Amino acid sequence: MATPEPRPTGAHSTPKTDGSVRPWIGVLFTCSNQYLRVSRSPDASAYSARCAKCGRVVRFRVGQGGSDARFFEVSC
Repeated sequence: MATPEPRPTGAHSTPKTDGSVRPWIGVLFTCSNQYLRVSRSPDASAYSARCAKCGRVVRFRVGQGGSDARFFEVSC
């Protein structure tokens, strides 16, 4: 019997239906007190989130020299 190939998972990744992993970040919007788990865009350039109460949109770009933090708080 073959051993299944391990898939990378962790605190900041979500398995997709094809078995690959899509990174995510956590965003807390303070005006709505709502926490969102936001997946990275398909082109791997950014994370985008919208507040459910006020509609504010935030974009976290992916790139060299950025943050290694996984959770962010947005005051709106």
